[in-house]
This record gives sequence, structure tokens and C-alpha cells, in this order.
Amino acid sequence: MTAADDRRAELLGRLAALPPERRRALLAHARGRAAGDVPGTAGTEGTEGTPGADAGSGTGTEEWPLSFGQERLWFLSRFDPADTAYHTPWCVRLRGPVDADGLAAAFTRVTGRHDVLRTRFRLAGDRPVQVVVPAAPVTVERADVAGDPAPAVLEFVNRPFDLENGPPLRVALLRLADREFLLCIVLHHIVVDGWSLDVLMRELAECYAAHREGREPVLADLPVRYTEAVAEERRRAGDDDGAHLAYWTRTLTGVPVLDLPADRPRPPRWTGRGGRVELAVPDEVVSRLEETAKRRRCTLFMALLAAYQATLGAAAGQEDLCVGVPVAGRNRTELEPLIGYFATTLVLRADLSGDPTFEELLARTRRAVFTGMQHAEVPFERILGALRLPRDLSRPPLFQAMFNLHNLPKDDLLRTSMADLDVEVHPVPAAGRTKAEVSVDAWRGSEGLGGVLDYNSDVFSAGTARRLAGAFTELVERAGADPGLRLSDLKGIRP
Repeated sequence: MTAADDRRAELLGRLAALPPERRRALLAHARGRAAGDVPGTAGTEGTEGTPGADAGSGTGTEEWPLSFGQERLWFLSRFDPADTAYHTPWCVRLRGPVDADGLAAAFTRVTGRHDVLRTRFRLAGDRPVQVVVPAAPVTVERADVAGDPAPAVLEFVNRPFDLENGPPLRVALLRLADREFLLCIVLHHIVVDGWSLDVLMRELAECYAAHREGREPVLADLPVRYTEAVAEERRRAGDDDGAHLAYWTRTLTGVPVLDLPADRPRPPRWTGRGGRVELAVPDEVVSRLEETAKRRRCTLFMALLAAYQATLGAAAGQEDLCVGVPVAGRNRTELEPLIGYFATTLVLRADLSGDPTFEELLARTRRAVFTGMQHAEVPFERILGALRLPRDLSRPPLFQAMFNLHNLPKDDLLRTSMADLDVEVHPVPAAGRTKAEVSVDAWRGSEGLGGVLDYNSDVFSAGTARRLAGAFTELVERAGADPGLRLSDLKGIRP
């Protein structure tokens, strides 16, 4: 690791551990790295929208606050512009008479509707702001690719964004063969979440079809702009009487770090380097666990989370640990049709004490999930600041494990056609990055549960990650078959 890498990692660790008000002190340093420090971006300045305008407006005079989540990502991006951990890619294979100009026109219509896709992130005095530039044509990069497209896709996905001067969205169309193309979309997480991808693909399909058919796209007016929604979030946070935040500080104070046995010495600073292993659970096993959960008024998510907590507890030898769980953050219907970064993270503390049966653990998990959801409006960044955790540059703050059972709208994300084209989702190659020590992303399908376990490759080997994934799937099977077993009876859960 070079001296520059050391400095960058140290700054990232400091930012992750500092409460929001103390981060302000670092803005003087950030101001010193103002426009001009990113090469190749001259002449890309834009202007921003005014409040009360239509959803697609932008006149160049108004500055808007960042959401709490956006502010944290802005700090991280500012101090490590080369980090691609928060890039959000989506790729689909297109077969048929692809109209590249029509795709560019469709993306232009979508960005014209959603101001967040035309946002630039800048410093105004001592605070970051977002400004919305006027609508302009979206460029679709084009290239011919022979053989495996993975290297070209990874290069495109991992290209850094210049959030101050350039758009937070880019698009490429890779020609693989006659009438066969790969459409690659990359957005920065600061403007998008998982829900937004479904909205994006739905509107893209309609705008492309309209272009091909020579008509106007049929899309409902947006009820609110993303920037206005963020301003409302800030207002609500100011009106909070403190009860919600008090719940989180009371619940999470004193939580220990998750200390999984390491294969290699832990670097003094977190790098985000990661690996990935796949996991799978057959449909009959998942269905059995799902029925077990229903009999106890729980969801499949709660049962899988309880199994994950038990697996981590057995591996680390801990009865007390936290798992971060992403939630949509769209608690008002007017936010549902918007593209934007609304998602937040619930930090759920697991209680494995007393050698409970799995069904007892499931009841504890259910209670933690329901109570957490009642206080979910508090942004994670406010909780992190209020806790004032001791600084540890070697780990992510507060929680080191994540779990996500994907159940967001996905009908348009997984669509199989777009106008006269056949569409097939193309998996994005793993980029070798992780946001947590261990993180499970799972999907429920007709064949059972599929997913991946991402892990910190600085500390853990691929073999350890595979054993941890195997221990989780084995526990899912045994707990579903006999939820009365105590955690100590669930043999094979220790990787």
C-alpha cells in the first residue's frame, strides 16, 4: 500500500467514525480540493433547478441540501474518488434490431423527468449541496467487443465518477454480434437505490418503445421532485422530538464488534477489498422454513435473518452482535415513482444469550425487526453520530455484517422484452469490493433461495467464506425441520 493509499484509507476511517457535526471540521480540507482536481472534466459545468418547478426543470439558481445518506456518500467519494464500492451497475443483453439512437433518446427523456439524474454535488461555503443542471442529451458510449465481455464491463463499471462536474449516470452499448448487444448502465449510489432501478427500467422501456413507434411516452406526472423530498426529510428530522433517536442510542449503546476468526492479520485500516462466494438452498428446504415462520407469525426474512445471526454467533463465539439490514425508506406513496437514494439501513441487535431454541430466537428477531421498523425514519448517519463510537479504522463502524433478502419491485427490472427487442439480464462481474466484513444478498425464486456472500478478502480466505455460507444453509435446513432445537444442538453451524 502506498503512502497515498494510507492517507486515503485513514481519511475514510475517520469519516466513517466521526459524528456528522465533527465531519464539518474536515470541510476546510475538502474546499482545498475544489473543482479542477479531476482531469478531463473542463466545460461540464451545469446549472440547477428552482423549487416548485416541474419535476424535470433546472434553471441554474437553486442549491438543495443532501439527504443524510447522500451526505455520507459524498464525504466518502470526496476523500476517495477512485473508490467504486458505491457504483450501482445494471446490464441487460438485447437481441434484435437495436436502435442506438432510440436508446439515447429514451435515456434523455428519463433524465429529463428525474432531476436526480442531472444532479451535481458541490460545496457551498461549509456544506455540500446538490444542484440540478438543465436537461441535455444523454450520450450512449458504443464499442464492439469480441469474446468475453467481462473485462470491458468491469472497466466501464469501475470508471470513477466526477460528482462535482459530471453526471452520476453513464450508459454503454457493447456490440457482441449481429443483432446482439449488451446495454450497461452505471449509476452512483448517491442518486439511486434498488427500488429506483425498477423505475428506471420501466420508464426506459416505455420511452424506447415510444421512440420506435413515433409517439409520446405514456408516463404519469411525478408528484414531487427528489430534491423536494430530501428537503422534507431534513424538515422532519428537525421536528423530531428525539424519541426515535433515543430508542436507537439506548438499543445500540455498548454493542461489541463482530469478531470472526481471521485467516490473515487484519490491516490497520479498512480497504474495502472483497471476494464473493455463491450460496443456494433448495425450494423444499426454504418452503419448510417459510412454513415454520408463518406458524409463528413471522416472515421468511425474519427466519433467514435469525439463521444468519445464529451462524455468525457460532462462528464468532458471541451472544451479542449487530447485523445491518437495508430498507427501502419510501414511507410515503408519493415517493414510489421516483428515482433517488431513499434506502437506509436498520441496525438490528441480535440476542443469542441463554442457548435459545431456534423458535425462541425467531421470536426475539421478530420483536427486534418490528420495533426497529417503528423507528426506521431516523437516518443511519444520525444514529452513528449520536453513538460517538470509539474510532477503529480497521472495520466498518457499528455493524460488520449485513443481510438483505431482495423483495423490492422487480417486474420491470427483470423484463424480457423492450419494444421489438428480447431482453435478458446479464450478471455484472464481481468488482472485488465489499461494504462489510461479511454480507449476504439473497433472492427467493421458484428453485429456492439463491444468493451470494461477499467477504473482506484482506482478512478471510475464499475457503472460510465458503464454509460460512455452507454453515448458514445447513442451519436453515435444520432449523426449518426442527425449530425446537437449541442453538447448541444445531450441529454443523460452526464453520
